[in-house]
Amino acid sequence: MNAWKLSRGGLATVVGLELRQRVRSRRWIWALVAWFLAIGGVTGVIMWAADGLRRGVQQSTWDGSGPLAFGVITLFVLGMGLVIAPTFTATSINSDRAQNTLATLQATRLSAVEIALGKLVAAWCTALSFLVAALPFIVVSMVFGNISLWQVVVCFAVMFAEVAVVCAIGLGWSALFSRTAGSVAMTYVMVVALCWVTLILELTLLPLVVEEAPVRVWGVPPAVQRTYDSALDDYWEKNPNGSEADAPKGPTPDLCAWYDRTDTVIHLDRVWWLSVANPFVIVSDAAPLPPSAQDDLVSYTADSADPLAMIRVAVRYSSLPVSYEVDECSYLYSDLGYDVTWDSFGNVVVKTKDGKVLDAASPVKQHRLGVESPVWPWGLAVNLAIGGFFFWVAVRRLSVPYGRLPTGLRVA
Repeated sequence: MNAWKLSRGGLATVVGLELRQRVRSRRWIWALVAWFLAIGGVTGVIMWAADGLRRGVQQSTWDGSGPLAFGVITLFVLGMGLVIAPTFTATSINSDRAQNTLATLQATRLSAVEIALGKLVAAWCTALSFLVAALPFIVVSMVFGNISLWQVVVCFAVMFAEVAVVCAIGLGWSALFSRTAGSVAMTYVMVVALCWVTLILELTLLPLVVEEAPVRVWGVPPAVQRTYDSALDDYWEKNPNGSEADAPKGPTPDLCAWYDRTDTVIHLDRVWWLSVANPFVIVSDAAPLPPSAQDDLVSYTADSADPLAMIRVAVRYSSLPVSYEVDECSYLYSDLGYDVTWDSFGNVVVKTKDGKVLDAASPVKQHRLGVESPVWPWGLAVNLAIGGFFFWVAVRRLSVPYGRLPTGLRVA
């Protein structure tokens, strides 16, 4: 029989069998109830905390509590979904083999791909029920935070895809291992690898992308800085009980000039791609942004405290090529009591306490932090390829007649 022969009737038969087996067990229903209550409790705490933060912020126009609550709840649901999804497929094949029910299916006219895909679809539908149970709380946070419906739809669609990938990984390990404990453990290892090991590996490789390089600095020349430091030391030596108000003032921005020095440069642009396949990065980067963020993502992130936008900014910053020009002059405005920030175009923005913008343009060329080129399709493609590989493994291990069986494998 052709292992890859797929028919609608065969697929529906396996899906129906799998779903009926799951419905008979009440454990997953109680798990669904517990999940619903847990998400509700977490949502209530997050919204209460976000609202308290909004009322505690001095800026009366700040309204970042909504995006903050929606982003945290979305990431929490994604994390819990990745934890729950492996339980539906990581024991799907080897447990049937141990209970002598898998051989019965293989003895019918059902093909290997129909059995594997049916189990995958049934497990995916069961996992989706948990995500759907969290949807009311997502909607509440959407209304609370004035989040667009399109953003909710896109975030959930990407989460559905990530859950399908994890289910496929569990199915593949279930076909490879004869013991359920081994398949469950390896599935969770893969989930941890996608979520955390990629970040750990990126940090581990940092020593390999560090170099000493000459840079041009726009700031206070060392000679001018030494003169100020010497005057300050003389003042405190002569006036040990003096006050900060009477001490010599620091260098001002009008003293800035170009000079050369050697700095430690970290090429994050060489290792940033390791985080592209992270499910949290994928969902955060796929989340649609409001029109205000399209023009200035950095300012939007600072004003809204949106965790999804923060992750997007962090990934994009690490992907920018290293600049061999350094601006150390703009920070001097902070010593003068001004508010110093940078926009998505790399331009320094200096504001007075009353919000007036000063003309403090920096000659240092900055790389623009744009949102036009999304990275999530590449990460999602990598995850789908991983899931597709494990699904292929499951189909191959379900194909009959068997080839050479591993030692200890039970067929019926």
